[in-house]
Amino acid sequence: MSTTRGNSRLSYRSEGKGPLVIMLHGLLMDGQCWVDNGFVSAFSPFFRVVCPDLIGHGDSDRVDGQDFYTRENQVLTIVKLMDEMGYDKAHVMGYSAGAWLAMGLLDSYPERLTSVVLGGWDCLNGIPETPFGKLSFAMFMDYARETAPELTQSLSPADERSAECFFNELSKQFKDDGKLLARSTPKLFWAGANDPYYTSMFELAQKHAIRFVAGKGDHLGEVNHPDRETATHILNFVKARCLSGING
Repeated sequence: MSTTRGNSRLSYRSEGKGPLVIMLHGLLMDGQCWVDNGFVSAFSPFFRVVCPDLIGHGDSDRVDGQDFYTRENQVLTIVKLMDEMGYDKAHVMGYSAGAWLAMGLLDSYPERLTSVVLGGWDCLNGIPETPFGKLSFAMFMDYARETAPELTQSLSPADERSAECFFNELSKQFKDDGKLLARSTPKLFWAGANDPYYTSMFELAQKHAIRFVAGKGDHLGEVNHPDRETATHILNFVKARCLSGING
């Protein structure tokens, strides 16, 4: 494990050599999820793969203050990571909250992106509606404790406060995010067939002529246990962007 310097420090895993691929995890997870699901072993023979623990997660910095978790601040932590590693550009892959952060990079630093993979996230509406209104943090945590206790059972009170600050930022509407999908940066959408976000992501992909990879899982299962075909599609997309950059 390595750590970036200065304020808002990120802890990260790094493996392989070549063009940079940054993998961004979802809420309550950490960079280890990309090791556990096989993506690092699939990508590292061809790329320098970096999997940071996002702010407030894993071994990265956490602060009990809302401003620390804004998308703008978190985008800067990823750009600083790229700078410290000596890379001008990166392929960025984000799932759920990681896709929300990848959209922030697409907004503020499109020139630093070679391609972007957006998984398990409604890029227009963000946090989903429930029969009782917009999903709240308390509702989210109750659901996570019931369906994914492995993500919640080791959380300290400080961890939970950090997660709530992060969730509060996820809940904000970024009305211009839909316009970002028209940008020329190569994009791929990825969702499991049983993910509540699947339909909205598929419709957005069709509207903007964005490539779409459909897995077989639900929201959490798709990133934790992606099938081999899905991982291969995503890998081939990223590899093809490298070739098109060389040829172009």
